[in-house]
This record gives sequence, structure tokens and C-alpha cells, in this order.
Amino acid sequence: MSKDEMEFETLLAMYCAPMLMCKKIANMFHIRSKQFNNLNELIKKFKCKLNNFGIELCLLQKENKIITVFIYRKKALLLHLQHSNIHSFLTQFGYPSDGNLNRSLHYLNKRLDEQKEYPHEIGVFLGYPLEDIEGFIENRPCNLTGYWKVYGNPEKAKQLFNQYDLCRDKLLNGIYNGKRIENLIVY
Repeated sequence: MSKDEMEFETLLAMYCAPMLMCKKIANMFHIRSKQFNNLNELIKKFKCKLNNFGIELCLLQKENKIITVFIYRKKALLLHLQHSNIHSFLTQFGYPSDGNLNRSLHYLNKRLDEQKEYPHEIGVFLGYPLEDIEGFIENRPCNLTGYWKVYGNPEKAKQLFNQYDLCRDKLLNGIYNGKRIENLIVY
């Protein structure tokens, strides 16, 4: 395994463990455009590995110095985006109303390119509770800060945050003990 593959696996374990362990529908992290010797080959290799588990990997903001790596469970994300309250929320921001996941991700990428900060609705794509996304947008008092700012149910969020930490620790320990990411993914 190359140095770049080892580094990319570590990034996946560090930042995407909850999704890789079936606790979340999506995760993302950032890389520098010149961080890896042959990014296209590396992404192609990992797309193949992850596709075996129903996981998709896409690069957002590919033309920037900092690239967003977005990985998601395709079926779960599609179902999530089809919930009526989520669908209504996204259409307010101009997302396609036809439910096409590829078009929605393309529009998300466009929104990322157009704005100086992350568009608030990105939380929907990461599976954050809608009440927390709306609380952030409306600048309500925050109940808890962890993987995201919690405006709704802090007890439920604490439990999730603890699960996410355990997932990250388990995957990182596996990687550090010589296991490959494809041997650690929960399907």
C-alpha cells in the first residue's frame, strides 16, 4: 500500500467513521489539491473499494485549492432527501424538486462554489437534524456543540456524538493495527 493510500485511509477513518460504521448517512472532509501525488487515481481506487459497500465518494469544489471529499450511503441519502420536510427545506434554496440525487449534489457543489462560507443546508446532506439546521439559520440559542451545533434534543445528540467518537476510535485503531479500510466498514 502506498503512502498516499495509507494517508487517505487514515483521513477516511478519522473523519468518516460514523458513515463507514452505518451510524450516519454521510460525512465529509477536506484535502489540499496538491496533497496527493495522483489524486485522480487515488479517488478512482477508493471509489471502487467503497462502491462494494453501497458507498459513494465524490469530490466537491474540485477546482479549488481545498477540495471537499464527500462520502455517503447512496440509498440512505436518497431516502433522507425524499422526506417531505427535507425536500421542502431544500427547494427553498433552489435545489431540484425532482428528487434526482446527482442533480442535488451538483447544485450543492454550485452553492459551495458561489458562497464564501458553507451553505447552511449542507447539514441536510450530512444527516443533521433539520431542527438543528433551522436553529442555526435562525440564530437560536444553542443547547450543545459537538459534531454540529444542537438546537433541538441535546440528550439524543450527546448519545450520537459518543457513538461517533467510538466509531472513529475503532476505525483508527484498526488502521493503526494494519487493517485495511475495506475490512473495517460495516455494511
